[in-house]
Amino acid sequence: MIMIGTPYEIDGFAFSDESMMEKAAKEAEGIRYVKNGTDMRDPQTVLLVYRQMVEQHVFETPVGYAFLYELQEYLRTSPAIDNDQIPPIPVITEDREPVRPKVIKKQPQKTKTKVVHKIKEQNVDYKRYFQVTCTIGVILFFIVVGMFAVTATSGNINIVNYENALIEKYENWEEQLDEREEKLKERENALQQNTQQTP
Repeated sequence: MIMIGTPYEIDGFAFSDESMMEKAAKEAEGIRYVKNGTDMRDPQTVLLVYRQMVEQHVFETPVGYAFLYELQEYLRTSPAIDNDQIPPIPVITEDREPVRPKVIKKQPQKTKTKVVHKIKEQNVDYKRYFQVTCTIGVILFFIVVGMFAVTATSGNINIVNYENALIEKYENWEEQLDEREEKLKERENALQQNTQQTP
């Protein structure tokens, strides 16, 4: 069924539920953060990011699944990656069983209404529990994304150290070249003096 004029749309996906749309928006923001903080041209880095996201079950909406599928296709076409290293994308489904009231013996009408109220209260509690779980899930998602960012940028420290080592090496090399140049000049001067002295 095609939904036309749906008010909830993120990255080309239309959502009929506002809460699902909010999840998708947060996932899209996290995807942009990962793309900006990771070298997506390096297959090994992409494989590491992909595997961590799959193992952590980071995504729950089509926006996240589309990103994982994009990474999966990139890795499958890369000659540097063995396809056996690429795990499949796990799809999370919500299996909710309806709340069933316990069998109660015949009682006056008043107690039946109390039971109905209790069932409604249980549903409200589950709704609050679901909201808290979603909030915790979003927080954990951003923690994981932050970990990816730290992992991706931690290599820069090694690069800086390597760059400093290279600079020191080239400075030592330059000093050696200067010393050799001075010795060559001294030899040239000595040769010129010898040639001037001999008739």
